[in-house]
Amino acid sequence: MDLDVRRLRVLREVALRGTITAAAQSLGYTPSAISQQLSALERESGTVLLERVGRRVRLTEAGQLLVSRTEPVLAALEEAKAALEESRDTIAGDLRVAASGSVAAALVIPVAAGLTSGHPGLRVTVHERETDEGLRDLRLGALDAVVAHEYDHDRLRPEPEIVRVELFAEDMLVAAPAGRFAGPVNLADLKGEVWAAEPPTSTCGRAARAACRAAGFEPDIRYVSSEAGGVLAAVQAGAVSLLPRLGLARPPAGVDALPVAGHGARRIVFAAHRHGSASRPGIALLLARLRDAARRLECPAAVAG
Repeated sequence: MDLDVRRLRVLREVALRGTITAAAQSLGYTPSAISQQLSALERESGTVLLERVGRRVRLTEAGQLLVSRTEPVLAALEEAKAALEESRDTIAGDLRVAASGSVAAALVIPVAAGLTSGHPGLRVTVHERETDEGLRDLRLGALDAVVAHEYDHDRLRPEPEIVRVELFAEDMLVAAPAGRFAGPVNLADLKGEVWAAEPPTSTCGRAARAACRAAGFEPDIRYVSSEAGGVLAAVQAGAVSLLPRLGLARPPAGVDALPVAGHGARRIVFAAHRHGSASRPGIALLLARLRDAARRLECPAAVAG
C-alpha cells in the first residue's frame, strides 16, 4: 500500500477545517478537486476515511488513525531531507521560495541571487505568490520557504505545521497626489476621498479596508488593481491609497508618501518553513541571509526577528 504524501496533507486539512468546502478554500482548490484527492487516497488505503454528518464531514476511525500519523510522517520526511543535505560537503540542491510585490523585489530576489552566486550548486527559484497562496503551497510541499506578510488589522491564523521567523515590521503610509496634504495624515480625514486599493482578496487590500473601518468609515474605492503600479497610477490621477513603506520607497512623480497620524497600521514581514526543515543547509542559509538583509532595509519601524 503506497500513500501519496500530498493527499495525506489534503486529508489533514479537511480534518482541521471540518468541511470539504472549507478545506478547498484554504488550499485554493475546488471542492471537486479535493473530493477526487480523497477518493484516490481511500483507494490507496483500501478503507473509508470520511463520513458525512449533515453538511460537515467527520473522520472515520481509520481516517483519525491516518491523520494522527500524518504530522510525524511529514516532519520525518523533512528531517530526512535535511540529514541528507547536511551530509554533503557543499550546499547544493533545489530551493523553491515564494514572495510577492515589494518584499520580493527589495528583499527576496537580491538574497536569492546572492545565494546562487556564492553556492553554484544551489539552485534557488523565486515564485510570485500572494501570502495565502504561498502558505498553502508551503503546507502542501510545493515550496520550501515563503516570505509572507500580515497586517495589524488582518492577522493570520497560526498554522501548526509551519514555523515563522519574524523579519521586520514597517508602517503603512498614505499615498496621495503631490501637494494635497502637508505632514502626517489622519485616516479619518480621508473619509470623503476617492480611494485606490488592491483587491479584497489580497492581504494588502484587506488591510487597507480594515484600517479605514478602524478609523470609522468605509473607503470609497473606485480603483482596484492587484499591481502597485496600477494603484499608484490612480493616485497620480487624484485618488488616495494606503500602502506599505517599502512599496513607497521611491514614489513616482506626482505622488507623496505621508505618515499616518496617530495609530495607523503596520505590515509584519516573516519567513516561513515547515517543521523539520530548519536544519536543511540551504534553508538555514536562506534564513540567515534574509535576517541580515532585513536589518539593512531602511524601514524606520524595522525590527530584526
